[in-house]
Amino acid sequence: MTTEYFSNLNYTLANEDTYIEYALLPMGAKRAFSIAGSGARCLPLLAKNPEVLDIIDMSQEQIYLCELRYESLRQLPEEEWLFFMGYRGALQSRNPHGDSRLEIFEKLRLSTEVKDFWANRKNSWIPRGFILLGKWESHFQKLGKIFRDYLQCDFSGIFKAQNLSEQIELYESQWPKVRWNSFMRILASEYVFNKFLYKGHFSGKEEHRTEQRPPYRFIIEEFGRIFRTQLVRKNYFMQILFLGEIRYEEGLPLEAQSEIIQKIKNSKTKLNYHVGNLLDLLPKNAYDFISLSDTISYLSDQEANEILQRLSADTASGSQVVIRSFMRSPQKINTQNWTRLEDKEKWAHQLDGTGVYEFHIFKKT
Repeated sequence: MTTEYFSNLNYTLANEDTYIEYALLPMGAKRAFSIAGSGARCLPLLAKNPEVLDIIDMSQEQIYLCELRYESLRQLPEEEWLFFMGYRGALQSRNPHGDSRLEIFEKLRLSTEVKDFWANRKNSWIPRGFILLGKWESHFQKLGKIFRDYLQCDFSGIFKAQNLSEQIELYESQWPKVRWNSFMRILASEYVFNKFLYKGHFSGKEEHRTEQRPPYRFIIEEFGRIFRTQLVRKNYFMQILFLGEIRYEEGLPLEAQSEIIQKIKNSKTKLNYHVGNLLDLLPKNAYDFISLSDTISYLSDQEANEILQRLSADTASGSQVVIRSFMRSPQKINTQNWTRLEDKEKWAHQLDGTGVYEFHIFKKT
Protein backbone atom coordinates (compact mmCIF):
# COMPACT_ATOMS: atom_id res chain seq x y z
CA MET A 1 0.00 0.00 0.00
CA THR A 2 1.11 3.57 -0.61
CA THR A 3 2.16 5.64 2.39
CA GLU A 4 2.37 9.12 0.90
CA TYR A 5 -1.40 9.61 0.71
CA PHE A 6 -2.04 8.18 4.16
CA SER A 7 -0.32 10.88 6.17
CA ASN A 8 -1.49 13.92 8.13
CA LEU A 9 -5.22 14.52 8.54
CA ASN A 10 -6.94 13.58 5.33
CA TYR A 11 -10.31 13.10 7.06
CA THR A 12 -11.78 14.66 10.18
CA LEU A 13 -15.40 13.64 9.54
CA ALA A 14 -15.85 11.05 6.82
CA ASN A 15 -16.49 10.78 3.13
CA GLU A 16 -18.47 7.62 3.84
CA ASP A 17 -21.93 7.09 5.26
CA THR A 18 -21.15 4.43 7.87
CA TYR A 19 -24.80 3.45 8.28
CA ILE A 20 -24.18 0.55 5.90
CA GLU A 21 -21.52 -1.05 8.08
CA TYR A 22 -23.48 -0.27 11.25
CA ALA A 23 -26.58 -1.98 9.88
CA LEU A 24 -24.64 -5.09 8.81
CA LEU A 25 -22.65 -5.57 12.03
CA PRO A 26 -24.51 -8.02 14.29
CA MET A 27 -25.03 -7.09 17.91
CA GLY A 28 -22.45 -8.51 20.32
CA ALA A 29 -19.97 -9.88 17.75
CA LYS A 30 -16.81 -11.32 19.29
CA ARG A 31 -14.27 -9.37 17.27
CA ALA A 32 -14.62 -6.69 14.58
CA PHE A 33 -12.12 -4.90 12.35
CA SER A 34 -12.39 -1.43 10.84
CA ILE A 35 -10.27 1.09 9.01
CA ALA A 36 -9.94 4.08 11.33
CA GLY A 37 -10.11 7.13 9.06
CA SER A 38 -11.38 10.01 11.15
CA GLY A 39 -13.01 7.72 13.68
CA ALA A 40 -16.50 8.73 12.52
CA ARG A 41 -16.73 5.61 10.38
CA CYS A 42 -15.79 3.19 13.16
CA LEU A 43 -17.09 4.86 16.34
CA PRO A 44 -20.76 3.97 15.61
CA LEU A 45 -19.76 0.29 15.44
CA LEU A 46 -19.24 0.45 19.21
CA ALA A 47 -22.99 0.96 19.55
CA LYS A 48 -23.37 -2.69 18.48
CA ASN A 49 -21.15 -3.64 21.45
CA PRO A 50 -18.67 -6.08 19.88
CA GLU A 51 -16.37 -7.62 22.48
CA VAL A 52 -13.27 -6.29 20.67
CA LEU A 53 -12.88 -3.68 17.92
CA ASP A 54 -9.52 -3.37 16.18
CA ILE A 55 -9.09 -0.16 14.20
CA ILE A 56 -6.11 0.55 11.97
CA ASP A 57 -4.72 3.36 9.87
CA MET A 58 -1.40 4.04 8.21
CA SER A 59 -1.51 7.59 9.58
CA GLN A 60 -0.60 8.13 13.24
CA GLU A 61 -2.40 11.48 13.08
CA GLN A 62 -5.69 9.80 12.17
CA ILE A 63 -5.32 7.45 15.14
CA TYR A 64 -4.75 10.48 17.38
CA LEU A 65 -8.05 11.86 16.09
CA CYS A 66 -9.81 8.55 16.74
CA GLU A 67 -8.64 8.51 20.35
CA LEU A 68 -9.71 12.11 20.87
CA ARG A 69 -13.10 11.36 19.36
CA TYR A 70 -13.68 8.26 21.45
CA GLU A 71 -12.42 9.59 24.78
CA SER A 72 -14.22 12.91 24.47
CA LEU A 73 -17.51 11.19 23.63
CA ARG A 74 -17.16 8.84 26.60
CA GLN A 75 -16.17 11.58 29.05
CA LEU A 76 -18.37 14.53 28.03
CA PRO A 77 -22.13 15.05 28.25
CA GLU A 78 -23.80 14.70 24.85
CA GLU A 79 -24.48 18.42 24.30
CA GLU A 80 -20.94 19.35 25.32
CA TRP A 81 -19.46 16.74 22.96
CA LEU A 82 -21.53 17.96 20.00
CA PHE A 83 -20.25 21.48 20.61
CA PHE A 84 -16.66 20.33 21.17
CA MET A 85 -16.55 18.39 17.90
CA GLY A 86 -18.15 21.21 15.93
CA TYR A 87 -21.62 19.82 15.24
CA ARG A 88 -23.16 22.72 17.18
CA GLY A 89 -21.88 26.25 17.54
CA ALA A 90 -22.72 26.88 21.19
CA LEU A 91 -23.87 25.29 24.40
CA GLN A 92 -26.86 26.45 26.36
CA SER A 93 -24.61 27.54 29.18
CA ARG A 94 -24.68 30.60 31.43
CA ASN A 95 -21.13 31.61 30.53
CA PRO A 96 -21.47 35.30 29.52
CA HIS A 97 -18.18 35.16 27.61
CA GLY A 98 -19.18 32.27 25.37
CA ASP A 99 -18.23 28.62 25.42
CA SER A 100 -14.63 27.45 25.28
CA ARG A 101 -13.48 24.30 23.50
CA LEU A 102 -10.07 24.79 25.08
CA GLU A 103 -11.54 24.56 28.58
CA ILE A 104 -13.35 21.36 27.59
CA PHE A 105 -10.19 19.93 26.06
CA GLU A 106 -8.08 20.65 29.11
CA LYS A 107 -10.31 18.58 31.38
CA LEU A 108 -10.20 15.51 29.12
CA ARG A 109 -8.18 12.47 30.18
CA LEU A 110 -6.07 11.57 27.16
CA SER A 111 -2.77 9.85 26.52
CA THR A 112 0.21 12.21 26.63
CA GLU A 113 0.86 11.86 22.89
CA VAL A 114 -2.73 12.69 21.94
CA LYS A 115 -2.95 15.56 24.41
CA ASP A 116 0.27 17.11 23.11
CA PHE A 117 -0.66 16.60 19.44
CA TRP A 118 -3.95 18.47 19.75
CA ALA A 119 -2.67 21.09 22.18
CA ASN A 120 -0.03 22.05 19.61
CA ARG A 121 -2.79 22.53 17.01
CA LYS A 122 -5.31 24.30 19.20
CA ASN A 123 -5.58 27.37 16.98
CA SER A 124 -7.10 25.22 14.23
CA TRP A 125 -9.90 23.61 16.27
CA ILE A 126 -10.76 26.14 18.97
CA PRO A 127 -12.86 28.35 16.62
CA ARG A 128 -15.03 25.68 15.00
CA GLY A 129 -14.24 22.23 16.32
CA PHE A 130 -12.76 19.24 14.55
CA ILE A 131 -15.17 17.83 11.98
CA LEU A 132 -14.24 20.10 9.07
CA LEU A 133 -10.45 20.30 9.51
CA GLY A 134 -9.40 17.49 7.16
CA LYS A 135 -8.15 17.83 3.60
CA TRP A 136 -11.29 16.17 2.22
CA GLU A 137 -13.73 18.26 4.22
CA SER A 138 -11.86 21.50 3.43
CA HIS A 139 -11.73 20.65 -0.26
CA PHE A 140 -15.46 20.05 -0.54
CA GLN A 141 -16.25 23.16 1.48
CA LYS A 142 -14.17 25.17 -0.98
CA LEU A 143 -16.02 23.61 -3.90
CA GLY A 144 -19.34 24.56 -2.32
CA LYS A 145 -18.17 28.11 -1.75
CA ILE A 146 -17.23 28.43 -5.42
CA PHE A 147 -20.63 27.08 -6.43
CA ARG A 148 -22.43 29.54 -4.22
CA ASP A 149 -20.30 32.69 -4.40
CA TYR A 150 -18.77 32.63 -7.87
CA LEU A 151 -21.23 30.64 -9.94
CA GLN A 152 -24.17 32.16 -8.05
CA CYS A 153 -25.75 28.77 -7.44
CA ASP A 154 -28.27 28.80 -4.61
CA PHE A 155 -28.94 25.25 -3.46
CA SER A 156 -30.70 26.13 -0.23
CA GLY A 157 -34.22 25.74 -1.62
CA ILE A 158 -33.73 22.09 -2.49
CA PHE A 159 -32.54 21.34 1.05
CA LYS A 160 -35.70 22.90 2.47
CA ALA A 161 -37.86 20.26 0.77
CA GLN A 162 -39.78 18.19 3.31
CA ASN A 163 -40.45 15.18 1.08
CA LEU A 164 -38.89 13.49 -1.92
CA SER A 165 -41.51 14.51 -4.50
CA GLU A 166 -41.06 18.19 -3.55
CA GLN A 167 -37.29 17.80 -3.73
CA ILE A 168 -37.43 16.18 -7.20
CA GLU A 169 -39.66 18.97 -8.46
CA LEU A 170 -37.22 21.60 -7.15
CA TYR A 171 -34.25 19.70 -8.54
CA GLU A 172 -35.77 19.47 -12.00
CA SER A 173 -36.83 23.14 -12.08
CA GLN A 174 -34.09 24.94 -10.13
CA TRP A 175 -30.87 22.95 -10.43
CA PRO A 176 -28.29 24.98 -12.48
CA LYS A 177 -27.46 22.06 -14.76
CA VAL A 178 -25.31 23.88 -17.32
CA ARG A 179 -23.13 25.64 -14.75
CA TRP A 180 -22.93 22.53 -12.56
CA ASN A 181 -21.95 20.19 -15.41
CA SER A 182 -19.38 22.61 -16.83
CA PHE A 183 -17.81 23.26 -13.46
CA MET A 184 -17.64 19.58 -12.51
CA ARG A 185 -15.73 18.78 -15.71
CA ILE A 186 -12.92 20.83 -14.17
CA LEU A 187 -13.26 20.35 -10.42
CA ALA A 188 -13.99 16.62 -10.56
CA SER A 189 -11.39 15.92 -13.20
CA GLU A 190 -8.77 13.23 -12.86
CA TYR A 191 -6.10 15.96 -12.58
CA VAL A 192 -7.75 17.74 -9.64
CA PHE A 193 -8.52 14.53 -7.73
CA ASN A 194 -5.01 13.21 -8.26
CA LYS A 195 -3.14 16.40 -7.42
CA PHE A 196 -5.14 17.92 -4.59
CA LEU A 197 -6.80 14.98 -2.82
CA TYR A 198 -4.83 11.82 -3.50
CA LYS A 199 -1.24 13.08 -3.86
CA GLY A 200 -0.71 11.15 -7.07
CA HIS A 201 -2.46 7.95 -5.91
CA PHE A 202 -5.97 8.53 -7.29
CA SER A 203 -7.50 5.14 -8.07
CA GLY A 204 -9.64 6.73 -10.79
CA LYS A 205 -6.73 7.51 -13.08
CA GLU A 206 -7.52 6.38 -16.59
CA GLU A 207 -4.88 3.67 -16.59
CA HIS A 208 -6.16 2.23 -13.29
CA ARG A 209 -9.90 2.74 -13.05
CA THR A 210 -12.42 0.01 -13.77
CA GLU A 211 -15.34 2.49 -13.89
CA GLN A 212 -15.97 3.34 -17.54
CA ARG A 213 -17.18 6.86 -16.90
CA PRO A 214 -14.57 9.58 -16.24
CA PRO A 215 -14.72 10.95 -12.66
CA TYR A 216 -16.70 14.10 -13.47
CA ARG A 217 -19.36 12.20 -15.44
CA PHE A 218 -19.58 9.50 -12.78
CA ILE A 219 -20.17 12.07 -10.01
CA ILE A 220 -22.66 14.15 -12.03
CA GLU A 221 -24.79 11.08 -12.75
CA GLU A 222 -24.56 9.54 -9.27
CA PHE A 223 -25.38 12.83 -7.55
CA GLY A 224 -28.33 13.20 -9.89
CA ARG A 225 -29.51 9.77 -8.77
CA ILE A 226 -29.22 10.78 -5.10
CA PHE A 227 -31.27 13.95 -5.61
CA ARG A 228 -34.02 11.82 -7.17
CA THR A 229 -33.98 8.99 -4.61
CA GLN A 230 -32.88 10.40 -1.21
CA LEU A 231 -34.00 13.36 0.85
CA VAL A 232 -30.74 15.32 0.87
CA ARG A 233 -31.53 17.35 4.00
CA LYS A 234 -30.93 14.02 5.77
CA ASN A 235 -27.50 13.67 4.16
CA TYR A 236 -24.57 15.33 5.98
CA PHE A 237 -22.19 14.90 3.02
CA MET A 238 -24.51 16.72 0.63
CA GLN A 239 -25.08 19.47 3.20
CA ILE A 240 -21.34 20.07 3.60
CA LEU A 241 -20.79 20.17 -0.16
CA PHE A 242 -23.70 22.36 -1.18
CA LEU A 243 -24.40 24.36 1.99
CA GLY A 244 -20.89 24.49 3.47
CA GLU A 245 -22.11 23.16 6.82
CA ILE A 246 -24.43 20.66 8.46
CA ARG A 247 -27.42 22.97 8.66
CA TYR A 248 -30.19 20.42 9.26
CA GLU A 249 -29.70 18.11 12.24
CA GLU A 250 -31.77 15.34 10.68
CA GLY A 251 -28.71 14.91 8.45
CA LEU A 252 -26.23 14.42 11.27
CA PRO A 253 -23.96 11.39 10.76
CA LEU A 254 -24.51 8.37 12.97
CA GLU A 255 -21.90 9.31 15.57
CA ALA A 256 -23.76 12.54 16.37
CA GLN A 257 -27.21 11.00 16.76
CA SER A 258 -28.42 10.86 20.35
CA GLU A 259 -29.40 7.18 20.38
CA ILE A 260 -26.01 6.13 18.99
CA ILE A 261 -24.11 8.38 21.40
CA GLN A 262 -25.79 6.79 24.39
CA LYS A 263 -25.12 3.28 23.11
CA ILE A 264 -21.44 4.11 22.58
CA LYS A 265 -21.23 5.49 26.10
CA ASN A 266 -22.67 2.23 27.44
CA SER A 267 -20.56 -0.03 25.23
CA LYS A 268 -18.20 -2.49 26.92
CA THR A 269 -16.11 -2.99 23.78
CA LYS A 270 -12.34 -3.26 24.12
CA LEU A 271 -10.98 -0.80 21.55
CA ASN A 272 -7.51 -1.41 20.10
CA TYR A 273 -5.61 1.18 18.04
CA HIS A 274 -3.12 0.10 15.39
CA VAL A 275 -0.85 2.08 13.08
CA GLY A 276 0.27 0.14 10.04
CA ASN A 277 -0.77 -1.93 7.04
CA LEU A 278 -4.10 -3.75 7.18
CA LEU A 279 -2.58 -6.70 5.32
CA ASP A 280 -0.30 -7.32 8.30
CA LEU A 281 -3.05 -7.19 10.95
CA LEU A 282 -5.90 -9.01 9.21
CA PRO A 283 -4.41 -12.53 9.32
CA LYS A 284 -3.55 -12.30 13.04
CA ASN A 285 -7.11 -12.57 14.40
CA ALA A 286 -10.34 -14.30 13.50
CA TYR A 287 -12.86 -11.51 12.87
CA ASP A 288 -16.64 -11.84 12.77
CA PHE A 289 -16.97 -8.56 10.90
CA ILE A 290 -14.47 -6.68 8.73
CA SER A 291 -15.00 -3.17 7.35
CA LEU A 292 -12.28 -2.33 4.83
CA SER A 293 -13.63 1.04 3.68
CA ASP A 294 -12.24 1.82 0.19
CA THR A 295 -8.65 0.84 1.00
CA ILE A 296 -8.86 -1.99 -1.52
CA SER A 297 -8.64 0.64 -4.27
CA TYR A 298 -5.03 1.23 -3.23
CA LEU A 299 -3.93 -2.40 -3.25
CA SER A 300 -2.31 -4.08 -6.20
CA ASP A 301 -4.63 -6.21 -8.34
CA GLN A 302 -3.17 -9.39 -6.85
CA GLU A 303 -3.55 -8.15 -3.25
CA ALA A 304 -7.11 -6.98 -3.91
CA ASN A 305 -8.20 -10.20 -5.57
CA GLU A 306 -6.74 -12.36 -2.77
CA ILE A 307 -7.98 -10.21 0.14
CA LEU A 308 -10.47 -12.81 1.41
CA GLN A 309 -7.83 -15.52 1.36
CA ARG A 310 -5.49 -13.35 3.48
CA LEU A 311 -7.86 -13.59 6.44
CA SER A 312 -7.25 -15.88 9.37
CA ALA A 313 -7.93 -19.56 8.72
CA ASP A 314 -9.97 -19.51 11.95
CA THR A 315 -12.52 -17.05 10.54
CA ALA A 316 -15.89 -18.48 11.50
CA SER A 317 -18.72 -19.37 9.18
CA GLY A 318 -21.13 -16.45 8.89
CA SER A 319 -18.44 -13.76 9.25
CA GLN A 320 -18.90 -10.78 6.92
CA VAL A 321 -16.54 -8.55 4.95
CA VAL A 322 -17.69 -5.15 3.65
CA ILE A 323 -15.55 -3.48 0.99
CA ARG A 324 -16.09 -0.16 -0.76
CA SER A 325 -14.39 0.87 -3.99
CA PHE A 326 -14.28 4.20 -5.80
CA MET A 327 -13.59 4.21 -9.54
CA ARG A 328 -11.43 1.08 -9.27
CA SER A 329 -12.90 -2.20 -8.07
CA PRO A 330 -11.34 -5.67 -7.87
CA GLN A 331 -12.33 -7.72 -10.88
CA LYS A 332 -11.43 -11.29 -9.91
CA ILE A 333 -11.80 -11.67 -6.15
CA ASN A 334 -10.98 -15.19 -5.03
CA THR A 335 -14.20 -16.18 -3.24
CA GLN A 336 -13.18 -19.69 -2.21
CA ASN A 337 -15.12 -20.45 1.03
CA TRP A 338 -16.98 -17.13 0.71
CA THR A 339 -20.36 -16.16 -0.76
CA ARG A 340 -20.97 -12.83 -2.45
CA LEU A 341 -24.12 -11.12 -1.13
CA GLU A 342 -25.33 -9.36 -4.28
CA ASP A 343 -28.68 -8.30 -2.84
CA LYS A 344 -26.86 -6.62 0.07
CA GLU A 345 -24.53 -4.86 -2.38
CA LYS A 346 -27.45 -3.38 -4.31
CA TRP A 347 -29.16 -2.36 -1.07
CA ALA A 348 -25.99 -0.66 0.16
CA HIS A 349 -25.44 1.27 -3.07
CA GLN A 350 -28.99 2.60 -3.09
CA LEU A 351 -28.90 3.61 0.58
CA ASP A 352 -25.35 5.00 0.78
CA GLY A 353 -25.32 8.76 1.34
CA THR A 354 -22.26 9.66 -0.71
CA GLY A 355 -23.40 7.68 -3.71
CA VAL A 356 -19.95 7.16 -5.21
CA TYR A 357 -19.03 3.73 -3.89
CA GLU A 358 -19.43 0.28 -5.33
CA PHE A 359 -19.96 -2.28 -2.57
CA HIS A 360 -18.49 -5.76 -2.31
CA ILE A 361 -20.06 -7.75 0.54
CA PHE A 362 -19.13 -11.33 1.38
CA LYS A 363 -20.12 -13.95 3.93
CA LYS A 364 -17.95 -16.88 5.06
CA THR A 365 -19.47 -20.23 4.16
